[in-house]
Amino acid sequence: MSKKIALIGAGSAQFASNIVTDMSLCAGLQGSRIVLMDINEKRLDFITLAAKRLAEELKSGLVITKTTRLEEALEDADFVINSVQVGGYGWVEEQRAMAEKYGLYRGANLHEFGQMDYFLKLMKKMEEICPEAWHIQAANPVFEGGTYLARNSSIKTIGLCHGFSGYLQVADVLGLEREKVKANCYGFNHWLWMNEFTYDGKDAYPILDEWIETKAKAYWDLDNRPYHYNQMSRGAIHQYQIFGKMPIGDTPRHGGWWYHTDLAENQKWYGKIGGFDSEIGWKLHLENCANILSQIEKAAADLETPITKALDAKQSPEQIIPVIHAIANNEPGIFQVNAPNQKQFLPQFPENLVVEGQARVDASGVTFLEAPTLPQNILTNAMMPRWLYAERKLEVMRSRSRNALLLYLLGDHRMKNLETAEALADEWLAKEKTKGLGIC
Repeated sequence: MSKKIALIGAGSAQFASNIVTDMSLCAGLQGSRIVLMDINEKRLDFITLAAKRLAEELKSGLVITKTTRLEEALEDADFVINSVQVGGYGWVEEQRAMAEKYGLYRGANLHEFGQMDYFLKLMKKMEEICPEAWHIQAANPVFEGGTYLARNSSIKTIGLCHGFSGYLQVADVLGLEREKVKANCYGFNHWLWMNEFTYDGKDAYPILDEWIETKAKAYWDLDNRPYHYNQMSRGAIHQYQIFGKMPIGDTPRHGGWWYHTDLAENQKWYGKIGGFDSEIGWKLHLENCANILSQIEKAAADLETPITKALDAKQSPEQIIPVIHAIANNEPGIFQVNAPNQKQFLPQFPENLVVEGQARVDASGVTFLEAPTLPQNILTNAMMPRWLYAERKLEVMRSRSRNALLLYLLGDHRMKNLETAEALADEWLAKEKTKGLGIC
């Protein structure tokens, strides 16, 4: 069925090209309209050119347009995909450096307040212009951001992230055939636990335990994996051993604070690079993003070479287009989604908190499947502390008060004292004042 999809934050070049490719390969959405929206005109121009060439070469019949105006993108939209990074990586890094001056190694996630502020502004625009449209949240933070929207907007929202597929990396390292592996991962976004793990119908956790006992050390000693690979790191396995279930996807990256006190500790748990989030790993990530952007720009401009060849256009691992297809054509599918904790899918948490797990999705919306039972150790020592951390962020957004921000910073175990927290809060607020968050 033909639909209009607005991609907000289309300047994320690889993400935008994946969306266009996936739509082109989805028979149920061929002939749809995509409007690419970003405030960076130069980047928007070459991404639009690349998208049009992809759609044409894949014979999808997609109609692709561009705009720098949010209102134009939202007009008559059926689906709105949000992939915005407010201020780009430059502003993220500036805020990280600001927090590090006050002793908070690798920052304090202060950029997420700007993200959530934009999310709600987008929802209010959707309520005015396209109130029946679905909002697909791909931008982080999915957990706090999705919860903030669920509590403050009537727009239908689904948060999507491919991190849950980390269980396939576990299977690969263990030498298991992917098609025989099943896993159910539940929790909060970027805070997922592999509650069930089977191979050929049998519990596969013993296979993992044997690998840890007999092969893990050799695997870690080799230490030749790329910066973004944390799924079977020492840190991930240690989390499994102390919490009782395997952390999946981005969960091993974050884990406990004790894995991330400084670069040396990062390297102890995640290898010589220090993992995705160390100063080494993150620098490699930024360089990789820049290289991909350059590659897409060159491919778009090279009219002599098919862009499908240059970009190796194929179905991406993202769930976004399959979910849109399921809703648009009322063809139910089972997906890993982030949505409000309806009927208390995770019974220990309130209904207005966004949780992640397997759900049935169709035109009627999201229905979570059978609720899992997470071990009490994980609930007490991992899930509930993570929930409290989220609520402190959400209180900053609700109250827009300096006091709430100060309490958020004081809740960080790394904060030296009250005076340090006050100094960071005031410096950050002085910078943020120009961006209109309204915290005072």
